[in-house]
Amino acid sequence: MKKKQLQLNKTIVIMAMIGYMAILFLLLLMDWYLIRSYQAKGRQEEKEALQAYIDRTAEAMKDIDHEMYEVYTNNPNFQVLQKETNEVLSFGNAYELHETLHYRSLVKEDMGGFFIYYDNCETNWYYIKNEKIRQENGVPLNRAIRENLQDGERSRHWVSISLDDHLYQVIIYKKGRAAVAGVYSMENISTLAQGQTGVILIENGMIYGDKEQAKRLNLVRMTQTRENMIQTAVKNHQICGMRVPSTELWVFTVYPRTIWSIVNVQQILLLAVTLISALTVVAAYRFIREEMVRPIRQLIVTMDTIKNHESREIPSLETHFQELQEMNHTLEEMVRELEEQKLLVYEEIIEKQKAQMQYLQLQLKPHFYLNGLKTLNALAIGNQTDKIQELILSLSTHLRYLLQTEREVVTLEQELAFVRNYVALQKHMTGRPVLIDITAGNGTMEWKVPTLIVHTFVENSVKYAHLGGESIPLKIQVSADILETEEGEYLDLIIRDNGQGYPEDILEEINGDTRIGIRSVGINNIKRRCQFLYGQQAEYHFETDQGAVSEIVLPGGVSLRDET
Repeated sequence: MKKKQLQLNKTIVIMAMIGYMAILFLLLLMDWYLIRSYQAKGRQEEKEALQAYIDRTAEAMKDIDHEMYEVYTNNPNFQVLQKETNEVLSFGNAYELHETLHYRSLVKEDMGGFFIYYDNCETNWYYIKNEKIRQENGVPLNRAIRENLQDGERSRHWVSISLDDHLYQVIIYKKGRAAVAGVYSMENISTLAQGQTGVILIENGMIYGDKEQAKRLNLVRMTQTRENMIQTAVKNHQICGMRVPSTELWVFTVYPRTIWSIVNVQQILLLAVTLISALTVVAAYRFIREEMVRPIRQLIVTMDTIKNHESREIPSLETHFQELQEMNHTLEEMVRELEEQKLLVYEEIIEKQKAQMQYLQLQLKPHFYLNGLKTLNALAIGNQTDKIQELILSLSTHLRYLLQTEREVVTLEQELAFVRNYVALQKHMTGRPVLIDITAGNGTMEWKVPTLIVHTFVENSVKYAHLGGESIPLKIQVSADILETEEGEYLDLIIRDNGQGYPEDILEEINGDTRIGIRSVGINNIKRRCQFLYGQQAEYHFETDQGAVSEIVLPGGVSLRDET
């Protein structure tokens, strides 16, 4: 079994990149793990802080509820107030109940105050702690509780009252003509707010806090879930929300997601190391590519070019490696010596090619001479001296162009002038109506083309195009345009007529190898001459499309061997 060969330049790149990429992958994996762990830890701490506050709030509300329930069920003064209509007795019982609750509120730190209502809830006593509830909020809070008593008939319920963006949770027990209420202030929610963290409370769609931010983050919709806890990221904000047990009150902490909420200093340093490693990979790749892979590839391309006889030039290598420079210098010396050895052989080949080209040109000339002489003889018999003079001038121009064998290439303008003169000669010599339409694009007239390259196809149209009658004019169209390609500019020559077109066997021959064709001498000679001048750069296409269509595409210049 044949052993698989490896390419040195590709192997170097692949092995180096595999090593670098493995290191980079490990760094990226470590970055990802540490950042994920850091973010998970931050979310857990946030959750634990909010959970601690919720638990403390739930416990405090439970204690206040318990105190109010004890008054509602067991306090004799409250039992009297719910039935008594005597103003004096009611005042005394209300006073004693006030003192009892005042003492209990001093023991219960979380109780912000209490309210006593009697005489069908028309008269009230209340007490608030200034460190829990602002003094100026006492009267509005009392008014809000009284309005709630008038609106509802429930014996026990919690209500939320917001005053100046301060939220209070109030437990109300009502029975008969009396009611008692305990207040828990949510102002200690500020303990959750650290730095840029914001706290927003939501209960049954009511927002307490930054309403614009709550709407922007769509927090109300989040409270409609059946869950008791929400932790998510919305619009560059980290959100953590929990519902206070046994209530519809949600507490949300909101803070913007900054770089420090995503990574810490150590992780930033590790990311910097990863970035530097990635840049190192890129730099290493470019160094290997520029200093090793590209020079080696250049050497390979140069040797392939020499092997395919396309060029003998050895370009210099842009590399700092001495070994590669020495290899390139050695190759240059070998090619130079080879060129010197083959120089004599090339000169002999060029002389043979020139001789063959002259022979091919001569093949195209003799067939026209006799026809011209016959036409002159007929005009002389008819004593048509004016036409004789005109025909002689045209014929001399035609013969002068053909006999300039030293010219292998001419300008397209000279070739087209020769073709026009040939068509005029045909009218004099045969009387056949021939119309020629020449269209040449900008810059095409100065293009160097092989002699007779257009004339050969025009002559074929005149000889072989059959139109069904001598009176039907032969129409020949010649167009020349410049084609822009990635390899450079090309001249596109198209000659078409309105005849019957090429026979299938002729098409197969002229579209094939010029060395095989034996019938279409003129066209095959044109192709051979173009091959001598342009090598494989010239292209040909022949077809029948409402007449014979011949297309030749020539590159922008001829080889040096043809200009010597």
